Parts: sequence; structure tokens; C-alpha cells
Amino acid sequence: MDNSAAFEIGQVAGVFLGLAILFGICIFFVIALIKACNTRSAGWIVAASLSGLPMLGMIILFIAVFAVAFERGMNNSMELAAARRGEPSALLTAEMTPITGKSIPYQISLPSASAWQKAGSQRPFDYLFSYRDAYVGVIPEQVGLQTPENVCNISQKNMLAKATDCTFTSSQPITIDSHTWLTFDATTTIHQIPLKYRFYVYADADNTIQIISWTRPELFDHDAPVFDRIAKSFKMPQ
Repeated sequence: MDNSAAFEIGQVAGVFLGLAILFGICIFFVIALIKACNTRSAGWIVAASLSGLPMLGMIILFIAVFAVAFERGMNNSMELAAARRGEPSALLTAEMTPITGKSIPYQISLPSASAWQKAGSQRPFDYLFSYRDAYVGVIPEQVGLQTPENVCNISQKNMLAKATDCTFTSSQPITIDSHTWLTFDATTTIHQIPLKYRFYVYADADNTIQIISWTRPELFDHDAPVFDRIAKSFKMPQ
């Protein structure tokens, strides 16, 4: 059994254990409440009060999660409506905040950085950021593939291996940090979910860099200028 399978089994077991504990607390709360009402015993009143605290916490947590989900849903609806109206993203004028790479000391900047969520360990990305339905990931490697064309070919082969209905645009040169990169778009379906990607790839004798961005196809024209802005902020390791 590999580590990922063991981790998933542990997660499932943890969820079931947590639910069992919560169910037990609920049962005890009901029993303690009935006993407290019938006997007026101080002990049962205290027991009912204490066992009710986790339930109150769960209710507060549920309300908080619902509020966050509702706000996100409203924001996504507003973003989609703005995209349909052809309005530019507010991130195009937001202040940029630089972030230093973990595996090698590159630098990339995010507009309105506090609005982006950062994924934890998400291989093969050094960083993976998300803003609503838009994602930007950085894959830096200290492997010299020599030319951006080589990275472009490998990126497209990897995409074809995991996606269906995959089409690519022709790669185009783009200047990032005074170096010539290649950029291309990919329209794909992954796990029956339609997505549209924009790749920025670079390689020399020492490093290989991929900046991979994606979003829903209907939001791509709206988000692509933001992807370009983030990619062009990239600074090569010194």
C-alpha cells in the first residue's frame, strides 16, 4: 500500500471516528437533558450544559461555513456576470505582492494577495494559488531542458495523458524577466470537467520553469489578462 492510499484510508477512518464521537455526545446530551428536566439534579444539569457546548460549537461552525459558501457563491456569480458583460477583472489594477519560491529562490507576485488561497502540499507544484475559479501554479525544477520548446512538448504530452478532448493553440514567444519564454493555451476536459489552461514555459542549461494557470472556459477571457500579469511578474533565481 502506498502512502497516498494509507493517507486516504486514515482520512476516512478519522471522519467516521469523529462522526461516531459527535453522535455519542448528542445521545448523551439528550439523556442528560431528560434526566435534568425530570430530576432537577445539579449533576445532570451540569452534564447537559457541558455536553451541549460541542453541539453549540457545531451549530456555530455550520453557520460560519454556510456564510462563507454563500459569500463565495455570490462572488462567483458576480464574477461570471462581469465576464459576460466584458468587464475587466479588478485584479488587473490591484497591488502586487511578491512571493519567494520554496524549492528555488524565484519570485512571483499576486494581485490582491490576501484574496488568494494557497494550497498545501500539491505536487508537482512548488506553489498553487486559487482565486474563486482561477488557479495559478508554479513548477520550478533545477533540471536543464535547454529550450522552452522542449518544455512545451513535455507539457503537452503530460496534458494529453490525463485529459480528454484536448486541443492546443500554437506556442508564442513571451518575454518574462528579460528571458524568452513560450506560452500556449489548452482546452481540455479532465474528470468530465471542462477547463481551459494557459501555460508559460521556460528552460535553459540550469533551470526549467512552468507557470500553469487555468479556469472555467466561460471565464477564461476574463481571467487570462490576470494570468498574464502574474506570469510577467516572475523573477528568475539569481
